[in-house]
Amino acid sequence: MSTDPPAASKRWLERAGVPFRALADEDHRVADRFAVPISRYHPKAWTYEDGFTQPAVFAYRGEEPLYVFVAAPRLTNLFGAAGRPAAEEVLEAIRPRLASDA
Repeated sequence: MSTDPPAASKRWLERAGVPFRALADEDHRVADRFAVPISRYHPKAWTYEDGFTQPAVFAYRGEEPLYVFVAAPRLTNLFGAAGRPAAEEVLEAIRPRLASDA
């Protein structure tokens, strides 16, 4: 999920080599539903119409949460996903749960 415009998200995903699309959540409705904090107090937040969401990672199988990470709001979270787990870390955490169902 990204709160950036779809074109910006697509460019970032392509550069990062991510093989799937991101959900466009420009109005923060999905972020609000999953209680992802929105920061409005960063010095550069004025460039974001309604603030910016903090880094978060969710992995679900249907309705079952497999992995949840939501960064605590910090000044450094505007650019660069401060403290967000790497894709390999998320996969390592969920693989055993997926394999146990095979």
